[in-house]
Amino acid sequence: MRRVGSALAAAVLALGAGLFGAATPASAEARVAIAVEGSTATDAAGLPLLSPDAPSTLTVTGSGFQSVQGGFGGIYVLFGWVDPAGSWQPSLGGATGTSYRYAMDDETSPAGYQQFVAFPGGATEASASSGVIAADGSWSATVVVQGPVFETFDRENNPVQVDCLATQCGVITIGAHGVANPTNETFTPVAFGSIAPTPTPEPATGTAAPGPAVGAGESTGTAVPLDDVAAATGSSDPAPALVGVAIGVVVAAVIATVVVVSVRRRRHAASPASKE
Repeated sequence: MRRVGSALAAAVLALGAGLFGAATPASAEARVAIAVEGSTATDAAGLPLLSPDAPSTLTVTGSGFQSVQGGFGGIYVLFGWVDPAGSWQPSLGGATGTSYRYAMDDETSPAGYQQFVAFPGGATEASASSGVIAADGSWSATVVVQGPVFETFDRENNPVQVDCLATQCGVITIGAHGVANPTNETFTPVAFGSIAPTPTPEPATGTAAPGPAVGAGESTGTAVPLDDVAAATGSSDPAPALVGVAIGVVVAAVIATVVVVSVRRRRHAASPASKE
């Protein structure tokens, strides 16, 4: 009886290996990193900040995921919401439309809202939109987020609107093609908000630093325009100023001549020769 049980267990293991391929254990806990194209902004909690007014393109990279050589499926990389109050993961009974929701894409004309990363060497590798999971558990995909509001469907195929400004959204990874894989189930949150431009610093105010000292016979090297000189004297025409200077010179010369003549006359009148 024990021999029969052992043989049955071996057969089950062989069937599983043939169907899903040889599993490579994850090198570490599965992790996802998100980079937003054209921005490095984050919110107060350090979450990547996406635009609330326009689509955002995300570069999503994974590490520590399980890679199954020749396995069926892989992982789906999605943008959406997970139920924070319960076990949303498919391996724990979670289901799309109830415990998690994601932005749908058009298979005939995909916009990049969801991606498929396949197990290497498997039957589904040819349909992968973002390559395969490497043997070390790493992968990369580009996901487009149409904005903070998207429409999806519940289990009864009724449309449901998800507003990521009112609830927490992020990048979801789950097993692809209906194969639940707890190792590869992750949720990485993001945030939405306006990215304020970096303010331009105001010019410094205060006492200007003194320029180099100017020695005797040296020029400051700064020519003062004629218009500036005229403005300083209150006139835009230098001719009146020149005329004033000339008149002053003439008046001074006349006064000096009168003084000289007066002095000579006084001396001449006082001399003995003038009294004879």
